[in-house]
This record gives sequence, C-alpha cells and structure tokens, in this order.
Amino acid sequence: MQYTKEQHSAINTIKDNLQIIACAGAGKTQVISQRLVEVLKQKDVEPINVIAFTYTEKAAAELKTRVLKLCREQLGDIKGLADMYIGTIHSWCLQAIQDNIFKYQKYSILDDIKQKLFVDKYYNFIGMASVGMDRYKDTGRFLAIMALFREAELNEGVKLPEEWEEAVKSYEETLHKHSYFDFTMIMTEVIKNLKSNKDFQDNVLGNLKYLVVDEYQDVNPVQENLIEELSKSNCNICVVGDDDQTLYEWRLSDVKYIQQFKERYKDVSYIKLEDNFRSSKGIIDAAIKCITNNTQRLPKIMNAKGHQRFRDGDIIYNQYEDVESENQFIAETIQKLRGKEFQDRNGGAKRGLDYSDCAILLRTWKKATSIMEMLAAHNIPFVVSGVNNLFERPEIKASKAIYQYLNNDIEEDTLKAYWEAVSENIKSEDIDAAIEAISKKKPNPKMYFSTFNIQEIFWTFIEKAKLSEEVFADKEHEGIVGNDINEVIYYNLGMFSQIINDYASIHFKDKPIWKLKGFLNFLRYSADGYYPEGWLNNSYKTPNAVQIMTVYQSKGLEFPIVFVPGLNKNYLPIKRPGGKQIWHFIEREWIKDQHRLEVSEEAERRLFYVAITRSQKYLFITRSKENRLYQKESPFAKEVSNSDYIISDKNPDYSHLENLTPTPKKEAGAIQLNFSVLKAFFDCPYRFKLISLYGFVSPITERMGYGNSIHNVLMEMHRRHLNGEDVSNINIDELVENHVHIPYATNIVLDNIKQTTNNVATAYLEENHKEFDNIEYAEQEIQIDLGDGIMVNGRMDLIKKIDLDGNESTTIIDFKSKKESQDQDITMEQLSMYALGYKELTGKTADRLQIFNLDEDRNSKHTQRLDNSKIDEIKERIITSANDIRDNKLQKSCPPSTCNTCWQRQLCSGVKAN
Repeated sequence: MQYTKEQHSAINTIKDNLQIIACAGAGKTQVISQRLVEVLKQKDVEPINVIAFTYTEKAAAELKTRVLKLCREQLGDIKGLADMYIGTIHSWCLQAIQDNIFKYQKYSILDDIKQKLFVDKYYNFIGMASVGMDRYKDTGRFLAIMALFREAELNEGVKLPEEWEEAVKSYEETLHKHSYFDFTMIMTEVIKNLKSNKDFQDNVLGNLKYLVVDEYQDVNPVQENLIEELSKSNCNICVVGDDDQTLYEWRLSDVKYIQQFKERYKDVSYIKLEDNFRSSKGIIDAAIKCITNNTQRLPKIMNAKGHQRFRDGDIIYNQYEDVESENQFIAETIQKLRGKEFQDRNGGAKRGLDYSDCAILLRTWKKATSIMEMLAAHNIPFVVSGVNNLFERPEIKASKAIYQYLNNDIEEDTLKAYWEAVSENIKSEDIDAAIEAISKKKPNPKMYFSTFNIQEIFWTFIEKAKLSEEVFADKEHEGIVGNDINEVIYYNLGMFSQIINDYASIHFKDKPIWKLKGFLNFLRYSADGYYPEGWLNNSYKTPNAVQIMTVYQSKGLEFPIVFVPGLNKNYLPIKRPGGKQIWHFIEREWIKDQHRLEVSEEAERRLFYVAITRSQKYLFITRSKENRLYQKESPFAKEVSNSDYIISDKNPDYSHLENLTPTPKKEAGAIQLNFSVLKAFFDCPYRFKLISLYGFVSPITERMGYGNSIHNVLMEMHRRHLNGEDVSNINIDELVENHVHIPYATNIVLDNIKQTTNNVATAYLEENHKEFDNIEYAEQEIQIDLGDGIMVNGRMDLIKKIDLDGNESTTIIDFKSKKESQDQDITMEQLSMYALGYKELTGKTADRLQIFNLDEDRNSKHTQRLDNSKIDEIKERIITSANDIRDNKLQKSCPPSTCNTCWQRQLCSGVKAN
C-alpha cells in the first residue's frame, strides 16, 4: 500500500505520544496496523509489551487480522504474537484481573439481558426497593443510574444521598456474592487494584510499553481513568479517533477527552488524516456542508482522494407528501441500480451492484416496518439488524406453547396444533409421544429444583417429536434471504435455546412452579425485543440482501449505496424522549456535564454525518410528512441541500450506466475459532452447526463448574510457583474456597464437590510438586494465524520440559476431570492443534501431548508422541474447515460410533448425508 505523507508520519511516530485525528474513510485501521508492526520492529519491544484497545470485538478481529498479515509479510515468524493484546477494554480488564488476582478466576460478566434478570431476581437485596423503584418497570432505569454513578463524574462538592450510596454498595456486594461482574465493575476493579495493589500494578504495568486506543472519541470517564492509570507505566500512548464521529454521549462518552488530549499528556505529536479514500467528492461535500455547522469540534477538512468519481444523479434529496411514496422511491431505486457497474478498488475489476451493496440507515426503528413491507412487495430481500420478529415466528410460538401447556394455560390439543402449524411434515404420533414425555415434568410443590430443567424439557420435546432439521425441509418454500426454511426454523429454535439459557442461568435454583411462571413472564413481558431471529446472528456469512440498520450499527461500515430516510424534525434530529426518565429519581445537578446525556442538535448532527460518510458513491436522502409529529423538514436536510452536488429527482435514470451481472462483494471476514469448536467440526460438521451456528445450549446441570474449579486451583499453584513462591505447603483449603464455584448446587452437593476438589488438589500436589521446576508455561494463551483472516485461539493448561535420560522433551499437558476424560475422545487432530499453537508461541516443536486425568482416588496420564511432520497437514485441514464454515458446507459426516457419544444427538436425526 502506498501511504500518504500524513499516514507515513503517523505510522513512524514511535517515540512520542501520538494523537491521530482520522476523518471518515481515512484508512485508519491500516495505519494503526502498520504502526503496530513498526512498534514490533523496535529492538527492545516484544508482543507482550503492546496493548491495543478497540471499541468492538468485530473491530478487534479486523485489526488483529491485518496486524498478523503485515507481521507475516514484513517480520516473518515472530514469537509470542498471542501475548500482544488486541481487543476491547472490557475483555482486557477481565483477562488482566483474572490472570493476576486469582480469586477472580471464577467470575463471569453479566451481559445486558442477564443483568436485568439478575436485578429483578435480587430486587430486595440490591437497594432498588429502598430508593423507591419498582421491579420490572424500573429495572432498566435502575441499571442506567448504577452505571451513571460509577462511570460518570459528580459535580464538585456533590455527595450522593445515603440511600443511593447504599444502593450502589448493595448492588456491587450482591454481584460479588454471586461471582459476577457487570461491564462497569470489571473496569473499576482493575482501576482500584492499579491504585492500591502493588503486585497487580507491577505485573500489569511492568510489561506495558505501547498503548493504542482506537475510537478514542467515545471513551467515558471511567475508561479515561483506566487509560491514565496505565499511562503511569510511562508507556507510549497513541489515541485514534474523530470528534465528528462521537456517537455515544448518551452512554457517558465525553468528547472533551479527544479534544483536549494534547493538553493532558506530555510530548504529544498531533497528526490529522484528512484524506478520505472511501467516498466520492460529492459525498464528502455534502458531509462537510452538514458537520461544519457544529461549533464544538476540532478544526479539520476532508479531501476526496479515492477512486470513486461523482456523476450527476449520484446524490439525491427528495421530499414526498406521504411515506408510501418515499418508500416506493427507495425500492425502485434499488431495482434500478442493481446490476449497474461498480468498482470496489482502484484498478480492480468491475462488477454489477447487488442487494447487499445497499444500506438503509435509520435513526430509530419506527420507520422500519413500512420500509420492510415495501421491499417485500417489490420482492427485494432484506436483513433487519436489530428489529426482530422472532416471537411472531410459528416455531417460537410453538416452543413457548410447551411451557404454557406445562403451566396448564393451554390444553394438549392446542399445543399439538401449534406444532402442526409449523410444518405439515411433523407427524401427529410423534407430537403425542413428545407431549407424553414432557407431561411427566409438570412441576409440583414437592419437586426438586433441578428436576424441572427448562432446557432439558425443550431438548426432550425436540427429540421425542423427531423435530430434526430435515423435518422442516420444504422445496416449495423460498426460505429467507439465502437460508432454506428448515435452516431458518432451526436457527430460531437455537435462539430459543439461548433464551432458555439466559433465564435458567439466573433462575435455575428457583422452585419449579415459580421457575416456570417466571419463565413465561420473561417471555411475555421482556424477552420479545431482546433477541433477533437466529439466522441474523450468523457471523460467518453475510446474506445477499439490503441491510436495514440504525446509524449506530453502521459505524465502521461502508456501502456503495446508502439511503437515509425520514429527514424530519423530531426524527433526525430526534425529539427529546418523554415519559419516566432517570431524572425522576436523581437530580441532574449531581452529574458533571449532565447536558451531554441529553439529546442535542450537535450530537444528532454527528449522527447524520456518520450516516452520510458510510456511502462510497450513491446517497439518497428522503423525507415525507408522516404525521403531526413529523411535519417539518430537518435542519440537517436544509444544510446538505447547500451542496452543489445534491439534486432533487424523483425518477432518476441510470440506463446510461453499464449493466453487469449482479455480484455481491467478495470479502472474507475474519473467522476466529477455538480448539473446542474445531474438535466439534472434525467430529461432525453438522455438530458444529448445531452448537456454533444454530446456537443450541446444553442443559445446565447441578454440578456445572466442577471442571473449571479444579483447573483454577491447579492454575494458581502453577502460577505462584512460576512467580517464585514455595508452594509445597500451600493452603489447599484456601485455594478450594477461592476457586470452587458451583452456582447451581445445593449446599450438600457444594460441600461434597469442595471435598472432592480438595482431595484431587492434595493428591496432585503430593505426586507432582517435585516436577514443578520443569514448568515452562501455565494457562498460556496461544494463537494460530493461518492467513486469510483465519485465527485459532486457545489456552494451554501446562507445558513442561522434561529430561528423559539426557533427552529434553517438551510435553503439553491438558487436564481433564474424571467425567471429562470419560466423555472426551482424544484425536490426533487435537494433539496436532496444540503442537501447532506451541510452535507459533515459541518457534519450537513440542514432543508429546499428555492428557492428565484428575481423580481423587488416583490420577492417571495418557501420553502420545507427536508426529510434528503432520503440522502442515493440520494447518491445511483447519483452513479447509474454516472455508467450509464460511460456505455453509456443514453436512452430517460422522460414523455411528460418534453419534452414540454426541451430546447433541437429541437434536439430530443421525442420518448421514452424502
């Protein structure tokens, strides 16, 4: 790639702290990637010395892919790349605190849905009741206030009222009691330990030499506090962003950090990347006409430096009398442009535009339904990334009916009718058998909590009703956007399995009657709106369909054709929300710079600017008089109308453009796999599909967590030895108390597991302590980069170098509990993957892999010699597997013996497909 002078300067500014202001389409990801490679070229820098924060996991995958590609090209084989952190702040915080403060190994992070379930369950313990908030109705507002008090800054002199201080304390204590973090606490715990825990500080800051923060315009006060603490290592800091693209002030991000960075940090080089390589000159002119009306922004321009050339009619702003006419224009324009010539890259081959090249960007979902109806009327395929109709699907209504039947809300005939409405291929006698099986599970007051297992009931019904994917096949049904109808149904059944798991992970130990009623209430009042249809979650392939999404979701993306409908006042910019707000419970004056949490015209203008700059060539802005609220033209529409590149044309003619075969853009996205996922694929690609694509989750069990607990006890032993401690007399009781986390067990079962873990750990230490000096790595992250965006991540339990009568042998050890070792079939593919990871980590080849079976009666080892000549062979197999996953080549291919031991056999017909 030929870099501009400014890009070259940013890449090679290594010694000074650096602030990069990167306009839209400036190629910042490539610049960051190349700069990281330049950092790794420094003599005193190793991968472990580098941390790069991204805003999303998707952005992390893209950045990591590019960095690894450039490393291969410019540095050849470089050891320890897995030790370079590229990912989100939250993931880094979890890794840092668990690797260095062992008691946190058992903690997990609550996502937004589980967090709400958790708060509702422990309403009486977390302070919500004491501040006058109602369960269910105020849950979202309570969580927003908890985040605000812990992530924002209070005005000088403000002290929270005692009831709110107590609420924050109770909320966090309840999370700790159940070994959970929320997204705020994971950061605040790291900051607290960086300030007060010398060992933690030394371990974290001791290796840090270079810190990169992408999307810096969207950091909030607690994230900035973390960055400031990390900077105390005297590391080099590089921040990258664009204050014109600050989108998340309502989530507490503060644009002042990027605007004032060079005043707050020392020796800062300030570089602006003002060349846009994405969009035509017309798009850029329209964007500038909009954003320069903001008064609070860093001075910058944007230059058109890409290969896209503006033609009259590329950018249109139309006003309509009604919504139907507006949507009609969108649909007809998509049809007109489909197949028209487009060139993705300068000098590249031309192709015909296709549906997936079109994006319709919305401010809110209010406009989505009418647009979807119009596209459907024109037979235009579309994907809605956010709005979902999951609970309108017949298979989800039928799944929900299982539990309505168990709660005596409906009769057996009604449940049967629900399932027969899903597909005429379902046999009546099979449904009868399934209903008979689950009828035995109806809850009663004397039933043990784990006997009523919501997920197990769902799997049992699928098995007894013989509802394998093949049953739903229908050659007459067109399916949905590139998915056959049987795939759509199974994706959605998999999503229902995930819904069950979310609820059960919080409510597993509830009494069966209340567990069932609570689950039905969750489905009735909360779950609808939380979950998209399952097939929308397939991250391995993008369907050839028009993308309908919010402007927020479009950040970081680009499309040849962009539609921005609804340019009315009160829609964009949006009207301030009415109804009950958090300010009904707390005072605005408590929060510093509280105004940024409210809707502002400048914030909305930045949102519109982001929407415009997603377009590479074609931009269509529209509005219509929808109702009394949306009558007036948006001020933003008036602003862009000042661009000479924008015209009004309600019937644009593109017949002069060359017609080519419509062809979706071919771009292999990053694909990240792990050893467990690959093991499932090697066993049977269809098993992988059930787990990783359809998303079926195995039923929770009362003893779940035992294997991890033992692993964590041994990990602390090994890590403390590597840190120079004498662990021969380590307090096993204390380790067991810190690490054994069996959240779904009764006290009797928990005590039994603690004793078992104690016995296993004691026996292991007695038998193996003398060999601890042979340990090379314990719980070591590994990463296999296979090019073309294919990465395999994993963690080795233990790596030892053993002297065998004068011959040094490297042994990779994988610990298994007794149950795990019985269930696991050890294959050469697994062994070779472990060896491949070790070679990428160290540049050396391992000699053996050992499965260490942990048993309180007697530990045992199973060792295999590794044939390192097969490493290239396993590389090729992983690459082939990744490409099969991308191409949806996931047929059943397992022998009957594998079927017999497969955990997913309840969901599978077992029919081998050729």
